[in-house]
Amino acid sequence: MKVPIQQRIWWQLVTSTKRENHQDRLKKIKYRAHHRGTQEMDIILGGFVDGVIADYSPEQLDDLESLMGETDADLYNWIIGKEPLDKAPHPDLLKQIAKYQHSRVSDE
Repeated sequence: MKVPIQQRIWWQLVTSTKRENHQDRLKKIKYRAHHRGTQEMDIILGGFVDGVIADYSPEQLDDLESLMGETDADLYNWIIGKEPLDKAPHPDLLKQIAKYQHSRVSDE
């Protein structure tokens, strides 16, 4: 069955709008990650986001955005292990960030 041209055009518009919205969301997250307020978190979180964000699902992006709402001091202390992760939001994500940062530092 052939799909009418109007339906094909409508579908292309809908899917391209979703892609643009997703791309806009990624840009906003990258900007927030690189402009935290402290240079340490700009480097840690910005580097992590640059390295992994393209592979993240919308749900993972939700978690990342939620985590980015925390203060720089709290994030930094959780990531470097100064504070325990038992009361931290999204501890698995914090572990990923710490592991990613450790691998970046080890490679230099």
